[in-house]
Amino acid sequence: MSEAAEGSPSRARRGGARRSTLSDVARVAGVSVGTVSNFLNRRDKVAPATQTAIEQAIALLDFVPNGQARSLARGRSRTIGMIVTDLANSFFVDIARGAEEAAADAGHSLLVASSVNAEGKQRELLRVFDEARFAGILIAPFESAADYREPEGLRGPAVVLNVARPVHYGSSVVSDDELGGYLAARHMIDLGRRWLHFVGGPDRLAPIQQRLEGVRRAVDESDGVALTFEHVPFEDHLAEGAAIGRRLRQLGPLVRPDAVVSTSDLVALSIIHSVQGALRVPEDLAVIGYDNNAAARDAAIPVSTVAQAGMEMGAVAFQLLLEDLTGAPHERRMVSLKPHLVVRASSSAA
Repeated sequence: MSEAAEGSPSRARRGGARRSTLSDVARVAGVSVGTVSNFLNRRDKVAPATQTAIEQAIALLDFVPNGQARSLARGRSRTIGMIVTDLANSFFVDIARGAEEAAADAGHSLLVASSVNAEGKQRELLRVFDEARFAGILIAPFESAADYREPEGLRGPAVVLNVARPVHYGSSVVSDDELGGYLAARHMIDLGRRWLHFVGGPDRLAPIQQRLEGVRRAVDESDGVALTFEHVPFEDHLAEGAAIGRRLRQLGPLVRPDAVVSTSDLVALSIIHSVQGALRVPEDLAVIGYDNNAAARDAAIPVSTVAQAGMEMGAVAFQLLLEDLTGAPHERRMVSLKPHLVVRASSSAA
């Protein structure tokens, strides 16, 4: 049997028998395992000639370093864990894209997971990220209620998104939801609408409460404008939107709101679909959503909306996290980003 067939770790690796190990690299390079470890983690401690020998051994053996082991040795990795509540919502996709681009520019990678708005799932993801020694966490928490509490299992450097976090816990990035609600309602009132029906939920969540406060501020500024509120459970926005649409189409013009302000583009879309054939949108009923979801833009009747700065939110959140990771002196803070109005056919025939 030839020497190559008998003892070559490279041959064994290509044949799928086993992966080359740190010990294999050390043996071929003629150095200790500790020297190879220093080469991988603290190269400045290794002499140039030794670096060359180790590099040649790695190439010969097709050696792939164990990233998790290296992370444990250093105490943390260069991977950022990100948890959002709902990847079906393009707002959270935009947040993830913004964070990923910022992380890549800084030499970090981003792993995104969804808690599907379940506290148990969120807790499990935080446990997995903690065990993997991720460098830090970006999290849009489950049930971001007004009475904030730290997500159970959240440890180490972290930045919270989409809900205000008391600064003694750490930094956060939010959208100015009170302003968003105000912009939506002000738009309807400026169009001449005089009965606004606010649709949102769960109403225990801080962003929903703040959007309602903004709607109320716009109504309070305007004489002769009425406001009604309808709660929508989080669990089934589409079904609730359809039910609201069916009720609206059965009402006569004197007892029916002439504008719907929704805290979700998906609810707004569902309402529009349900009233079609009985009511004209926007002539009889103007509708505006929230989030600037792609489905709202591409609908048969494109839906007016309040757009949040999702990509900017993700990028800012990563920069705040990076401040914690680098250890440079800085102040933990809350950054509030401004939403903006997007007018489409569901509120303005023009």
